[in-house]
Amino acid sequence: ALSPKILCVLFVVEQDHDKLESIHNTWGSKCDGMIIGSNRTDRRIGAVDIPHEGPEVYNNIWQKVRSLWFYVYDNYYEDYDYFHSGGSDLYLLVDNLREYLVSREIRAASNGGRDPPPADNDEHGEPSPTYQTPLYLGRRFALMGNRDDIFVGGSGGYTINKAALKQFILMLPYCEPHGETFSEDLMMARCLKQLGIFPYDTKDVNGGERYHPFRPADHLTVYNDTDIAKGDDWYLKYCIDCKWGIDHASSQSVAFHGVYPELMNRMHAILYGYCDK
Repeated sequence: ALSPKILCVLFVVEQDHDKLESIHNTWGSKCDGMIIGSNRTDRRIGAVDIPHEGPEVYNNIWQKVRSLWFYVYDNYYEDYDYFHSGGSDLYLLVDNLREYLVSREIRAASNGGRDPPPADNDEHGEPSPTYQTPLYLGRRFALMGNRDDIFVGGSGGYTINKAALKQFILMLPYCEPHGETFSEDLMMARCLKQLGIFPYDTKDVNGGERYHPFRPADHLTVYNDTDIAKGDDWYLKYCIDCKWGIDHASSQSVAFHGVYPELMNRMHAILYGYCDK
């Protein structure tokens, strides 16, 4: 299978610019391209000022993300196959994401659930022209435990293909165009739901999650039997058929959240063998 071109899309504010160096020095260089939407252009780190409706505040992230997706569609739609969105404390395992996207499972999902064609290219070496099913990948959550209201959590980010991006952009002018909320992930899910596009279950064959809202250690140790017994934590309510402890995370994990520069550098060094033996 041809390796898909992945555009990494980050939304940040000017105060986050000093954190971006670690992203550029670690996982960011593995993306095929990166766009950083901010409230100030800084060519040194690749940040672009993306104007949007309303103030530059946490409770207005939805408007920031709306404008950023319009910008991405207008400038990058033709050049990339998949688009992954997240914030400045995202650690994306790009190699694992790329492997997942070329897997038979995801290639079939983007082909309407049917097995992908045996060859990716026609006789002239060009990609075979086939209809693409919109894909909306990430960590599924049930809002307040309601499985009729499932969304992809924005903390670990979400991955969409070209078909999903195009459908989303066509819907955006009519879906909460003036909404003011920090729940951009919930808004995106509700816009896509109106189009019949639902979050895809990205667990691996063992039930391990690929996209994570916390740091690796948190997923290993914080949610233990005591917490599960309490049952009053938002994560426990929102989780869909979660496993716990070492079984919670897939060995093919794609994303972690809450990863700041020092931990980001450390994780990258361990993952890619930069530590002293």
